[in-house]
Amino acid sequence: MPIPTQNILQAFNISGKLELLDGGQGTCFRIGNIVLKPTNNPIETSWLAEINNNLQSSEFRVPKYLTAQDDSFIFDGWTASEFLEGEHKTDNYAEAIELSKIFHNELKDIKKPDWFDKKTDVFAIADKIAWGELPLPNFEPARKQLENIFESLKENNLPNQLVHGDWGPGQILFSDTLPPAVLDMTPYFRPANYPIADMLLGAVANDNKDISIINLGKNIEEFDQLLLRALVFRTCTYIEFQIHPENDFDWTSEIKKYLDLFDVFKKII
Repeated sequence: MPIPTQNILQAFNISGKLELLDGGQGTCFRIGNIVLKPTNNPIETSWLAEINNNLQSSEFRVPKYLTAQDDSFIFDGWTASEFLEGEHKTDNYAEAIELSKIFHNELKDIKKPDWFDKKTDVFAIADKIAWGELPLPNFEPARKQLENIFESLKENNLPNQLVHGDWGPGQILFSDTLPPAVLDMTPYFRPANYPIADMLLGAVANDNKDISIINLGKNIEEFDQLLLRALVFRTCTYIEFQIHPENDFDWTSEIKKYLDLFDVFKKII
């Protein structure tokens, strides 16, 4: 496990005892009110750091990033940002929906960088498949069901914008005295309410919530379409894991879990 060196601490002008934080894949450290986190994507990380530092709102908080002595957000593969107080509340879906609307309204004018559509990681590929920008994956066991889902999809006419693609209570810190804090933005450019649909899908698929929780999104424009796009995205993410040449794990149960939800959703949307 990588550990920040003394040179890294000096570059950000911080000192103190390192404390390994829970979450963050076990790679984040805290020193006082600063969080040190490694990155292997300096271009995207620097872009997101600048976005966070420019966001100003009385209704939510985001961690602000320190710059190193060379004025960059990254030094030797590490970032330094504020530690924000608060706690996760795993069942705060209704609050997370209202916060999503506020948060994403603040992101609506941020332009997509030229490099963004050149991403080729598993998640970027699955995202493009879900929105019809790439063909269905070459995975015969799921092909017919994916084709059935696409038959229920319409052309998207909702405007795309920067969104937090891993939205949910697990990425929000709630406080009795402070506005909620939004953490670890995973960027996509999709409709503003797409993260809400993906969050509610995850609540059913991964958090064992009753299917009725989907009704929290019933007043959102084109919610059924957003939900199906999220379903394809999550299914294809695991398909891409499964067919990756370096994969040594069987992801078929995850693939089946999401595909089976299509028949459930058809009855309520």
